[in-house]
Amino acid sequence: MTFNRRQLIYCITALAFLKIVYLILAKPAVGLFEDHIMAVNLMQTGELFFNWDGVNNHTYQFPVYPFLISLIYHLVGIVPWVACMFHVVLNTVTAFLLIPVFSFFLRQFRLPVYFENKVSAISFWSVLLFSLHPGIACYAMFKIHPFSLDLLMLVLPLYFTSRYFTRRCVANLILFCLSVSLSVLTRATLLVSAIPFFLLFLEQQGFLKTVRAGLVLTLVMTLVCGPWLFRNYRQDGITGFSSMGGMTIWKGSNPQSEGSNYLDNGNYCYTLLGPHATDTLITLSVKEQDLYYRSLYLKNVRANPMGQVRLYFVKLRNFWLFRSQFGGEYGPRMKQVIPFYQILYLILLGLSIFASIQIGKRSLLLLIIPLLLSLEQSIFYVETRHRLIIEPCLIFMGCIGFVYLVHAFKKTRQA
Repeated sequence: MTFNRRQLIYCITALAFLKIVYLILAKPAVGLFEDHIMAVNLMQTGELFFNWDGVNNHTYQFPVYPFLISLIYHLVGIVPWVACMFHVVLNTVTAFLLIPVFSFFLRQFRLPVYFENKVSAISFWSVLLFSLHPGIACYAMFKIHPFSLDLLMLVLPLYFTSRYFTRRCVANLILFCLSVSLSVLTRATLLVSAIPFFLLFLEQQGFLKTVRAGLVLTLVMTLVCGPWLFRNYRQDGITGFSSMGGMTIWKGSNPQSEGSNYLDNGNYCYTLLGPHATDTLITLSVKEQDLYYRSLYLKNVRANPMGQVRLYFVKLRNFWLFRSQFGGEYGPRMKQVIPFYQILYLILLGLSIFASIQIGKRSLLLLIIPLLLSLEQSIFYVETRHRLIIEPCLIFMGCIGFVYLVHAFKKTRQA
């Protein structure tokens, strides 16, 4: 069976069309996260904020996603399922970008000769399976959540990496730097998507030119992100992209949990605060609230430093696998599906590990991204959705691992 780019584009477009038709006909109930309220506030008051712990927090979240959702609400009214159509479009653009990205990394991995006639099939199935991923589709179609934009912004710098090393010019370098800067303004941890570019640049251009490219990226990031950082400092006295660092690091440090939003007894982590803490928080400024949560985190660290080290590795394990109460927050119908997802994910993870072993150290050109994201996220708190963003990468590596496995099986039969 032959696979070509046109067939893949037709499949991606058809799937997106079906999702949008479903949203139009069903107008499903949509889960509303904080970004929805921030978008509504921006539309109605001209200010980007979320009332958190009794205070209007103007630095609660990164700005790109709530700004875009606010534009949609300006155009069509506050209709969340229409915003979900926008998510479907974002996922479709991501799928289109993944086609050249996966083809690029297949070349960079320097795979054995027998992969030459498998490149189109690997790219085809990797992107198609991404488009069919139920978890990614769920966040796109049923939640006002920045996940779909985060995913696009993880892939965008990889696309411009492939574009630069296909045609090296100043324009493509600037486009790469702009894409990384916008990614960081969307979610700071997405900076890791720049690493494959610099690994290849160092390999091909040497240390000094790599330093110069890094300085160009730093300059562009300063120009793009500087106004938001200045605004945060002026608005709430916050040095950074968001004022929620203290809260997120505290959530992941509670010894009564596995470092997630939920405690071992199934309760939400905020039940640990109690009414006295709530009365205190509403009297504090945004900066003081951030410092309050940081003090709770440091209290947990001082009480049991080695326990925090152990908890970090528990979170790291849960990022790649599953926490013991995984799925407890979902309804009965979703819980029935979870075992199938777990089995398929473990197969995918096994194939990805097998592929990385076969490819060798060059697999790190891509795998460095999920590895570093897992290490970063485990500093804070870990939910399964934090791993979903790297599962397209695992799908790609899993397809490569499958080809390796099939070839090994054929060799065994021929021997």
